[in-house]
Order: sequence, then structure tokens, then C-alpha cells
Amino acid sequence: MIIPRIYNIHDQAITIEFSQEISDATNLLVIAMQHAIESNPIKGFVEAVPAYGSLTVYFSDQVSAATVRDWLSDLSARVSNNINISLTTKGRQINIPVCYDPSLGTDLDWVAAHLNRSMEAIVDLHTSIAYRVYMIGFIPGFPYMGTLPSALEIPRKQTPSMKIPAGSVAIAGKQTGIYPAEVPGGWQVIGRTPLRMFDPSTTPCSFLNTGDIVQFKPITLEAFNQYS
Repeated sequence: MIIPRIYNIHDQAITIEFSQEISDATNLLVIAMQHAIESNPIKGFVEAVPAYGSLTVYFSDQVSAATVRDWLSDLSARVSNNINISLTTKGRQINIPVCYDPSLGTDLDWVAAHLNRSMEAIVDLHTSIAYRVYMIGFIPGFPYMGTLPSALEIPRKQTPSMKIPAGSVAIAGKQTGIYPAEVPGGWQVIGRTPLRMFDPSTTPCSFLNTGDIVQFKPITLEAFNQYS
């Protein structure tokens, strides 16, 4: 059983950390813990925000930090011992169309040259496996997904781009992600999806959620332009 580290980050927020390493097993435990908290919340509970290997719980002044810490400690033990994580936290299986044309994947040629592979090989590698959404962060709706094939691991840009278009699919280190809005960024852009990743007018606002399993499907530039 994993014994988590539980610590205050301020007077109304406590983090429970299962591991600092990125792994499917740890992330599944985080999601299971989130489900357990939200299905039977303590008085004063506000929100549980998952990350790779940790979960931050926000609460009001209706409950003390000491009470929340004790509750989280007891709950984490029950989650670790009694929940079949693989069954209770199975994420949605989602296909995401991506156009890898160099006009949209503006760093694809650089990535190919850096890894000494053809652009076609980069696309084949990126679409060869399904990725787990480990967390949503950086900006609303940005999914951190992994883990990339080792042959596709690549550093971030030395100088971040000032404008990365919404929908850009990018890679950095062992991860891949999708920019939900036009923002500055340092990941290597290899394609773009026509799907909208974040829409504040919908519920939930984020198209992807922690625990989802994503498979990228290549589409042509013509098909990309036909999306409404």
C-alpha cells in the first residue's frame, strides 16, 4: 500500500501526494481518491483538483484543517485497500482527429530532423498508442497526456513561441498535449485538431478530463478545413 504525504498548502487547502513520479498506477489512484472524496464529501468540502500523483482538496471555514487531514488519511487507506482501481476509474475512450500537415504542425519538420526520422515516422509514432490524460492544467482545458513512445521524447523549445494557435497538438519530454486557446507556449507543435478543447458555455467546460484515454487519428488538411 502506498502511504501518501499529506500537507497544507494554505489554511483552506490540503494536498495528498501519492508519488512524485508519473505513472498510470499512481494517476489511477489519484482519480480513485477524487471519486471517493466527491461521492461522499466532508462538510465544508469545496473542490478536489487532481495532478499527476497528487490531489489538492479545497475546503471552507466550516471545517478545520486538522479534521480534513484526518479524513484524507483514513479515506486514502480505504481507497488503497478496498477499491479495484482499474475497474472503478476507467476513463472514456476518445478519438481525436489531428491534421499533421506541416502548415499546421509548424515544428514537425524540426522534430523530424532532431530525431533523425521522417515526418511520416513522427506521425506514425504519435498515433501508434493511446494516451492517458494525467491532469488538466497550465490554462483551462489543457490536457497533459502520456506517456510518449521513448523514440518521440524531445525537449521543449529553447525560446517559447509567442502565439500557438488553439487546437495545436504538441509534444515535450515524455508528454503530449493540446493547446485549447491561442497562447504562448514552449512545446513542439506537430499538428492541430479542429475540435474545441475548452468551451465555457458547456458543462463540463473542458472537452477532456483526467483519466480519459485519447487516441489521435490523422486526417488530411482538406478534412481539417471541412470541420465546422
